[in-house]
Amino acid sequence: MIIIKEFKFSANLEFVENFLKEKNLTYFADYDQLTLSCENKDKDNILKWIKNLNLDENDVEINEELIKDYEEWDKNMYNPYYFTGGKVPFFYYYKKNFPFIIFTIFIIPFIYLIYMIIDGGWEVDFSLENIFFIIFYLFVAISIIIQYFKYYKSKKKT
Repeated sequence: MIIIKEFKFSANLEFVENFLKEKNLTYFADYDQLTLSCENKDKDNILKWIKNLNLDENDVEINEELIKDYEEWDKNMYNPYYFTGGKVPFFYYYKKNFPFIIFTIFIIPFIYLIYMIIDGGWEVDFSLENIFFIIFYLFVAISIIIQYFKYYKSKKKT
């Protein structure tokens, strides 16, 4: 067997090996040396197939910005309210905003309720899907109200 191709990357060698297996060609792939060997009679055929694969053997340029972001994330991944790029925006955990959140949660159903009263259409479809939606909606709203009152009480004590 003669060496017909040397690869820079083992991924390319593995890709070529899988391709040659599908074509039922005889070869030998050496992953330690990253070389592909074959019999002299199959050399031209295998080289033709490899050329048609258009393998990219160029070195990859590493983006230093991505590495910096990864290192930042790796260093701070267990810090609460931290994500790559800095701290979590305050409105995700700042409980003073909860009255505004409650207002935005209740304003749309309240407007719809006023519309139903004015229009006179009390036809509500109590399907299983609607019941689950209402329960979920109330659960979120009540939990936000409870968290806000806990925050308000703890703020009063200090």
